Amino acid sequence: MKAVLLIFCCSIIVLIFSHSTANSGKPKQPIIDSTAVEKTDFKTVIQPILQKNCSPCHFPGGKMYEKMPFDKPQTIVNNAVGALKRFRIKNEKELLQQFIEEEKLR
Repeated sequence: MKAVLLIFCCSIIVLIFSHSTANSGKPKQPIIDSTAVEKTDFKTVIQPILQKNCSPCHFPGGKMYEKMPFDKPQTIVNNAVGALKRFRIKNEKELLQQFIEEEKLR
């Protein structure tokens, strides 16, 4: 049974490899259209994380709001390294990183 599974997996790899090298003269096209992938929404996903962790200082009325307003998406993108250092909860940090990467591709 293991041998059959191994042969099957190797066959799939060969098929994928041969398909990707068949058009070696042409640039490789992405399999997924990046414009079709849903983007991480700032207002509904990112801003609540920032409000939970960065209020009141980085929101209207806070002492850091004038320098770094966290209700503006570009602030997070422009200060990504510093902002990401402050987050310890893994999924929050990953969401912020994903948002920043998406914004940089725009």
